[in-house]
Amino acid sequence: MSGAVRQPVLWPWVGLLVASLGVTGTIAWHAWSRLPDQLTAGSRPAAVQRPAQPPAVERQRIRLFFPQESGDALKEQEREIPRRATLEEQVRAVLRELAIGGVPGSRPPLPPGIEIRQVFLDAFGIVYLDFGKGLQSVITAPGAQPELVVSAIVTTLSSTFSEIKRVQFLVEGQALTVAAGGLDLRRPIGPRFPGEESPPVVSQPQE
Repeated sequence: MSGAVRQPVLWPWVGLLVASLGVTGTIAWHAWSRLPDQLTAGSRPAAVQRPAQPPAVERQRIRLFFPQESGDALKEQEREIPRRATLEEQVRAVLRELAIGGVPGSRPPLPPGIEIRQVFLDAFGIVYLDFGKGLQSVITAPGAQPELVVSAIVTTLSSTFSEIKRVQFLVEGQALTVAAGGLDLRRPIGPRFPGEESPPVVSQPQE
């Protein structure tokens, strides 16, 4: 009939809705199936990073000479100390070891805490040791002690460091005008060799 109302066709829209629901369901299924893996991965503890091991400290063997408590001999002892970056720092470290002492039957040639103001090595192998005023009383003491002190320091430095041939002692930047026994401290002091008059050296057995 010409006057009848035509009903709209709904099936294309129904098909499109069904297809959309199918795509949405597929995406949701894939997301849900991967969720346990993501949760497991997120719950894994982070790898523990071990701190880097510090590099081994290089050590240096030194030879120390100490005046005996009685007599006019020097006692020798070898030690190992951490190697310093420069010769000046190494010389300071060796002089501190001398001040510590430690050889039975001997005494340290330098008093603990003595000030070492500067250390300088020239091109001729002469090391200049500039001490504070504390050295003055040590090298002007009566008896054989001053000569033993000077000999212990010179023998220690020249035996430990091949670069050092002689030692010039200074006090607050000034050259000394005194003698220590038979040693003229106005000039650089060299080590004594066998056959020359010098305090004998007694080797200390290594521990």
